[in-house]
Amino acid sequence: MKTSRHYVSSALVLLTMIGGCTEPQVNLPYTELSAQLRQLNWFSSVSQSQGLPENDLAGLPFTELYLKKRHDLLQRADLSSFTEIAAQESQYLSIQQRYPERFLPWPVHINLPKVAQERGVLSSQLDTWYGYVESRLSEARESKIVLNRLERNQLLEHLTPEVTRQSQAAQQLAEYLESYRVRSSLGMYQLPNGKEWYQSKLNFYGGSVSAPESLFSKLQSVTNDTRDVMVRVNYKASDPLVHQLLAKCDKVAGLNWRDQFVSLRQTVSQCDTKWTKGELQFAAVMMEVDLGVHYFAWSQKQALLALQSRLALNEDQAFVLLKNILFFPATSFVLLNQVTSA
Repeated sequence: MKTSRHYVSSALVLLTMIGGCTEPQVNLPYTELSAQLRQLNWFSSVSQSQGLPENDLAGLPFTELYLKKRHDLLQRADLSSFTEIAAQESQYLSIQQRYPERFLPWPVHINLPKVAQERGVLSSQLDTWYGYVESRLSEARESKIVLNRLERNQLLEHLTPEVTRQSQAAQQLAEYLESYRVRSSLGMYQLPNGKEWYQSKLNFYGGSVSAPESLFSKLQSVTNDTRDVMVRVNYKASDPLVHQLLAKCDKVAGLNWRDQFVSLRQTVSQCDTKWTKGELQFAAVMMEVDLGVHYFAWSQKQALLALQSRLALNEDQAFVLLKNILFFPATSFVLLNQVTSA
């Protein structure tokens, strides 16, 4: 319990620092903000060329130091010098700080043990972080912030026997997760402020404020005519699948590590190639299931049935696509205009 109280105290100190910091700071132009966010979020990819600064692990996700550094960087963005979409992306990232994400410290799509090994993270530092994850998840439950079943299972997949053999802290975290009581539903709606959190994502990726009920109705008019759509994609849960639908577009750099530092909206808006009918129908089904799971309380069985009945997917492919929808909510809505105007 001492550890838990320590982290609660740390969180209170952090919130006080965030709320009370009034010292003037130099605003950051886009290129500088982008560079610093990439450095802070070193864990988001093993392929990033930037090295991890020696003895600086603020970037281990959602530690108190990470959260403060991220907040300070976003507050210092010189939005007046940004393009409109870049400014909206920066504001979106700032808004995301209001929601429960900070209490779920391990982004489940990232194989942190593997990335940490690739980047030369000290085992002692990683062990400390494993302890932080366990403590944070325990505290989160007190606020009814709980992992769903697939998120918990994904973390256990990362904590392989090889990882737990080499780390007592990893073994302890794995044991904690084995007995962890997951929330009953998969979708974001079941989290505190979950529907509002999801709506903020819909607003950003969709490029406008639209009620989920209205979006769902529009999408159903498209997906009801969808039968056995075949699109060649590489089914994996670790990257937003929408990237593969944008493969023929020139990628525009962005600020969000969850989108692999690609501005998905700007990439779509500047893409001068056409999507096939099959690709747009595939995206429409993704959006429909996204809304179904995260807003309308669809079960795993309902979601898989919708994916398999409308797309030419086997059971394994449908399951991976569902995990992608769970791990990257609303990202497919960057193609909303293309789908509804086709």
